[in-house]
Amino acid sequence: MSSPGDQGTAASTGSNGVALPLAGQPGHGSTAFLRSQPVRIVDGRVEGGYTDMLELVCPDCGDHRDLDYSEVSWRLQWLRGPRMLEAALAAYHIHLGLAWPTRTEPKAPGAGGVEAGQAAVAR
Repeated sequence: MSSPGDQGTAASTGSNGVALPLAGQPGHGSTAFLRSQPVRIVDGRVEGGYTDMLELVCPDCGDHRDLDYSEVSWRLQWLRGPRMLEAALAAYHIHLGLAWPTRTEPKAPGAGGVEAGQAAVAR
């Protein structure tokens, strides 16, 4: 996932010196992860617990898990979020260049073992 005005034309170089595809391209961000958003990080430690939101942290983009949201650049803040679960999962998949369904549809009762009232992800 790249932010507006943040479009690059060359691959970045990861911490191991290997060229990485641009964000949003398959193969980018293999170290990216989602986490519960900490209330605050001080000296690399979480203080005050966690919020109900998720953050996308991508070391390949220059982010670091021990930095507080306020300590990273606006570009990394934009990437991090915070987001609710569905939006965080979509952002993660898009950032890595993976397919992500954009809507859910209920399946018919009994179809594929899904009970009535449950939703299934559309493929």
